[in-house]
Amino acid sequence: MKLSTKGRYGLAVVILLNRHKGQTTSLLSISTSLDLSKIYLEQILAVLKSHQIVSSIKGPTGGYFIKTESHFTVYDVLSVLEPNLTSDDISSPQKTLGALLEDKVYYPLSQSVKSALASISIDELSGSLNDEAMYYI
Repeated sequence: MKLSTKGRYGLAVVILLNRHKGQTTSLLSISTSLDLSKIYLEQILAVLKSHQIVSSIKGPTGGYFIKTESHFTVYDVLSVLEPNLTSDDISSPQKTLGALLEDKVYYPLSQSVKSALASISIDELSGSLNDEAMYYI
């Protein structure tokens, strides 16, 4: 499975915001932390905001944040940024072969990917990142 840069960076943004849960983080701070273009980050954050994964506050002390009561999984984030992540659509010239592949390969694979990603919480990843950072002090 290969994720687009939008999916990878979007997941990184959500983990970064989750580390500062309940606080706002400016676009400039996110851009600097992840070494990414502010324009590209705005596009990613717009998608995440439209799906209510992140919120924002305007103004000089504003920024982006994740609500403290939110508990998202990797699947929640990637499914909005990667629309074809677990696509059930196949196009096969032979309907019987296509049905066989759908039934025996594509659908089980799609469900396995969905299950694996849904089992990893953003809180868990943020906690792991904090733990790893502690060892380098």
